[in-house]
Amino acid sequence: MNDYQSNSVNWSEKVKILDENIRREIGLEGDNEAKHILIKVQTNSSEAIEPAFIVGEDDTFLDLFVLSPQGSGLISTAVLKNNIQSVGVIGGVSAEKVDISEAPKEQLVDDVSALYQ
Repeated sequence: MNDYQSNSVNWSEKVKILDENIRREIGLEGDNEAKHILIKVQTNSSEAIEPAFIVGEDDTFLDLFVLSPQGSGLISTAVLKNNIQSVGVIGGVSAEKVDISEAPKEQLVDDVSALYQ
């Protein structure tokens, strides 16, 4: 893929379509649309950027908020679009507030629907 093709990808739209397809496949298509879609961005470097969500995009950069590994907030970063190898959907969080007291205490690892609220 040449630089022009890489820069012209609308990652925001691609992620939204991926999220909709995943929701449909796991039976959550009637639920609210995700407000924030958590993604994993693989660049030309060895380590992926995850979990993150897209906050903006232009022809050159993909602007992300990355969840801090220490749980202390968000880290703002921008990735050159021509350095992106792939973008994958991790999960989505709906606009609805979830009452934590109603959440099950234990969840099965195989239950992928837990990533989608």
